[in-house]
Amino acid sequence: CSPVPSQDYQHGIFQSIGFKEFHEYLVTEGKCTPETSNQLLKKGIESLKQVTKRYARKQNRWVKNRFLSRPGPSVPPVYGLDVSDVSKWEESVLEPALEIVQSFVQGHKPAAAPVKMPCSETENKRSYHMCDLCDRIIIGDREWAAHIKSKSHLHQLKKRRRLDLDAVATMESQSVSPDRDKELKEKGSPGQNEKELKSGV
Repeated sequence: CSPVPSQDYQHGIFQSIGFKEFHEYLVTEGKCTPETSNQLLKKGIESLKQVTKRYARKQNRWVKNRFLSRPGPSVPPVYGLDVSDVSKWEESVLEPALEIVQSFVQGHKPAAAPVKMPCSETENKRSYHMCDLCDRIIIGDREWAAHIKSKSHLHQLKKRRRLDLDAVATMESQSVSPDRDKELKEKGSPGQNEKELKSGV
């Protein structure tokens, strides 16, 4: 086979899964022997499977951290589907998914129960937390943990730190060094010197 031309897969549609995995096979099509071409195809398929698995694990972590670990009124419910048996795809995945979507469209509560994170034994659902930065009361350890990681809280925290730094800088600029303070006391204030001159006259 001739040398495989390079391709930038960091921009545009080429970032999608399925392009770079089959790049070598596609660009050498018709330029290699059938055996070599078949090997490149199998290589691309295996690479696609590995990338898809990694992406699926990444998606699961994202859903868990973004939705399941941060319960609240603004967080939508998450439903789990059993995809372990491909031969039962329609009855285990397609039909339950369609029923859930149809229930939301019609404004009904789905028959399936949403996925919930198991509660920790040390977790207190009724604990009381007061956030002075956001001026909010948070009930529950899990809700509190989600709040202190939220964008609104981090924004208020950054704002408070900036204000504290500005206050410190202002105090430092207005402070008088000990030597300068001693010098002013020895010379007296301008008003005091003026009064001494008038009394002498």
